[in-house]
Amino acid sequence: MTRQRTLRRYGIRRLVQRIVVASYSVLTLACASHGLPGLHGYSIVVEEKDPQSVELARALREHGVKIKSRVKGGSGHTAELIYFTFSDPDASPPETTWLHLRLADTRSGVIVRATAIPLDSATATPRTRAEAAVRALLAP
Repeated sequence: MTRQRTLRRYGIRRLVQRIVVASYSVLTLACASHGLPGLHGYSIVVEEKDPQSVELARALREHGVKIKSRVKGGSGHTAELIYFTFSDPDASPPETTWLHLRLADTRSGVIVRATAIPLDSATATPRTRAEAAVRALLAP
């Protein structure tokens, strides 16, 4: 093997190593998404007006999500948290009541994340509902 071939092989190996390290660094930074997989850089608007919204904001903060109390013009990507309960009153026997959560982009109105959890004895308090809802919302 000639010296030139050895140097070329060594140079290619170093280049590949650098590409792998750079790719790993970019991937690591991309995964640091304020706790919301796939929503890198988003802040969440939660108007803390009732016990459930207060607990939802607290649970999101605990998972590293940046929470805002209102929309401000000129800020970065922001999504509004919308939540509601639903059950079919005409069902016989009565169906389970569900807590639905939606994250809507404040600029376009597009729903960027949605989930629902059943309300039962395990989710009897606003705090347990919020924790279960945030776990479901943050699931990949």
